[in-house]
Amino acid sequence: MLFSALLLAYGGLANGNADLVASLEAAYQDRGVVSSKTVAIADLAAPLHYLDAGGSISKLVLFVHGAAFSARTWQVLGSLDALAGAGYRAIAIDVPGYGAQLSGAQKVHDNALRRELLARFLDAIGWRRPVLVVSASMGGSFGSPFVLGNPQRAAGYLSVAAMLDEAAATGASKSLPPALVVWGSEDAPESSRAHSHMQLFPQSQKIVFPDAPHPCYLKDPTRFNQLLLTFASGRAAAGAEPLTVAARWGAEQFEL
Repeated sequence: MLFSALLLAYGGLANGNADLVASLEAAYQDRGVVSSKTVAIADLAAPLHYLDAGGSISKLVLFVHGAAFSARTWQVLGSLDALAGAGYRAIAIDVPGYGAQLSGAQKVHDNALRRELLARFLDAIGWRRPVLVVSASMGGSFGSPFVLGNPQRAAGYLSVAAMLDEAAATGASKSLPPALVVWGSEDAPESSRAHSHMQLFPQSQKIVFPDAPHPCYLKDPTRFNQLLLTFASGRAAAGAEPLTVAARWGAEQFEL
């Protein structure tokens, strides 16, 4: 039932991308690491659905999908399992109105709520430590204002061709977390959006996936997950490419 709903949700994808997603879905082996949860958030029409892996670990990676995808995308990509296996907690939210609409059919049109959604979500689940935020495409309209407006709550930012909230970028703190900016070569890696990310984050590095589309992680999930783990840990595993940036984790707790 869920797989059928996801296939319908992927109907807006280009055929090549839809094929890549279907291949990942067919190959994914569920080892029982990822659990499905919901949490009520003020001003949302329905409870927010999210996938959670890794339990009560002190380092959290939070994923926000693009318009044509869902939280499930990060699961079949292997990202949630990989992070949980490496000692991290990984959470992927279902953005309201997208994917299989597991967080309700109503999209978040209110700009203030959109900018505050990640902070409200983390407050709702009682998370008081810094998080590494991963945003893809449309997900950047939720991820970037959180990171830019709450730099003390962000250990790092991984942008996959993500939208950038220009209002939040204006006057943003100079103490922003490190950023890894990822693009597919068939997309727009030299666009103004790409350059804006590099200029905005003082500690940043851009990675371009060759022969890859807008959702470049679909073309090479293994490389994407290796980069994610390297960025999170600051250490490249044997055979993985090193990075010049790394997430900056802190032990401080935040008052809710």
